[in-house]
Formats: sequence, structure tokens, C-alpha cells
Amino acid sequence: MKTVSVACLVAATLVLGHLRLTAAETVRFRYLASVYVDDKEAGLNRPEGIACGGGGQFVVGDTGNGRLLRFTYRDKTVSGGSEIRIPQVPAPSRVQLNSKGEIYVLDGKQRRIAHLGPDGGFKAVLAFDGVPPPATIVPKSFTIDPADNIYVLDVFSARVLALNAQGKFQRALAFPGDAGFGSDVAVDPAGTIFLLDSIKRRMFSAEKDADAFVPLGGDLSAWLVTLPSYMTASKGVVFVVEGGGSGIVALGRDGSFLSRQLTMGGEEGSLNHPSQMCINDKDEVFIADRDNSRIQVFQLIR
Repeated sequence: MKTVSVACLVAATLVLGHLRLTAAETVRFRYLASVYVDDKEAGLNRPEGIACGGGGQFVVGDTGNGRLLRFTYRDKTVSGGSEIRIPQVPAPSRVQLNSKGEIYVLDGKQRRIAHLGPDGGFKAVLAFDGVPPPATIVPKSFTIDPADNIYVLDVFSARVLALNAQGKFQRALAFPGDAGFGSDVAVDPAGTIFLLDSIKRRMFSAEKDADAFVPLGGDLSAWLVTLPSYMTASKGVVFVVEGGGSGIVALGRDGSFLSRQLTMGGEEGSLNHPSQMCINDKDEVFIADRDNSRIQVFQLIR
């Protein structure tokens, strides 16, 4: 597939003068590629979801077009772009892949999570078997750990639900009593769950098998321009995506500040209201650059 580049777009400048960017930049991104079209040269439209798999595979939630797209990034080249379109998911907003290559996707309109096979065929809607009351569950986000356990951020009841690979209830972790609004959940390879509080700009964590969240680090306002919206965890680093500020903040596993990466704009290597991001086993970073209607690929340098 031919990757289309943009010669010139109107770029906005993000003013960071009031941020205390004094920590050594131990984590940084190097731009690699952008993806604007599918395998038939049809453009992406405000993509919000992206998930990384093995062998360079990544799946895009092309939200504005109501579809999923499957690509491969290998040897510095993007290929593929085949479409997966299923009526059960008209607005794919967040995407995850499990260890078998199966696709899980959150529909942003119906607020339900669909389970697809590796070929993109619809299998089921996540049923939340055995979850305690209340019966109403409103998923805002979700993530999957290396053992294929599923963690769902339920904003209706202010809790994170842990399910096994078969979708059966394992435990529930309530939001801390002083939390503002939980906007995203992430899990690292050790099984630690991270909760992002976008209103109060802070994080919480729960070690594997813990039954409650505890504060992680302090106030993130020093490093953020606007409200954070997404997060992901990789090899001891937690990455917080600031949609309105169009930047990525890297934090240590203890919540300590490491660096702030990228700025607002339309040129290659900058962002305009990014949403979900993922990191594969080669430390290649894939970001759904929503308002630029593209996916951007970076190399993570630690």
C-alpha cells in the first residue's frame, strides 16, 4: 500500500511556557511514518482507536468511517489496509488485540464491547458474566493483559471490572472516593492496573490481585496543558495522552515525570487531538491522530 504524505498543512503551536519541563528526557519519540488511506486509497476519517499485535500487525478504529482497518508495519513500510465492517460496531472508538490476535472493540455510540475473531468475523458482545449489581454497565475504556484478562472502566458505577479471558467476572475495583472522573485504564506486563483521573489530573494504581486503588505520584498539572484522556503502559513507563494539548507525557512506574513528547500541528511528527496509542514488542508506537485523520508511527527511544 502506498503511504500518502502531506507536504503542507496549517500547523498550530502549543505554548508550554508555564510547564515545568525540567526532568531529563529519558524517553523520546522518533517519527517513522504516517498512514492516511486504506488499501483502496480511501482516506481515514477521524480515527480514535488503535491496537498493536505481533508481527507488526496493527488494527485501526476508523471511527468517522464506521469501520476497522488492518495494517502491517514491517521493515519501515506500512502495508495492507483491508477493511473490517460489522453492523454491531458502527462507531469503533477503542481497540485491543489479545494474544491470539482476536479483536475487541468498544463501540462509542452503543457503549458495548464486541469480540471478533482474528479474521474480523463477529463472535459476541462481551456479556460481563457474573458481574455484581448494578446491572447497568457503561464502558468508557478497556484494556487486555498478556494473559488475555480484560479490564473494563465502568463509568456508570465508578469501578474497574476485571474479567478472565472468557469474559467471566473476577473482581471489581472501585474508584477512590476522592477521584474526579476516570477516563482510561491500562495494565502493564506485571499485572498492575493504572487508572487515569482526567478531572483532577492524577493517576492511581492497583498491584496484581489488589482489591483497591492507591494514589500514584502526585498532581500531573505541572506537565499537562489540558485534561488527559488516554493512557497506555509499556516496560515500566506509563504514557498519558493529552488530547486537547496534543502531547504525550511519559511517567515512571512510580508516577515520576520522565518527559513530554510531541506538539500540536498538522505536519508529520506532530499531533492534533490524538486519542488511543499502542506500543508493540519492538517499541514502535502507533498513535491515532484523530483530527489529522491519520495514524502516525514513531520509534520509542528509551
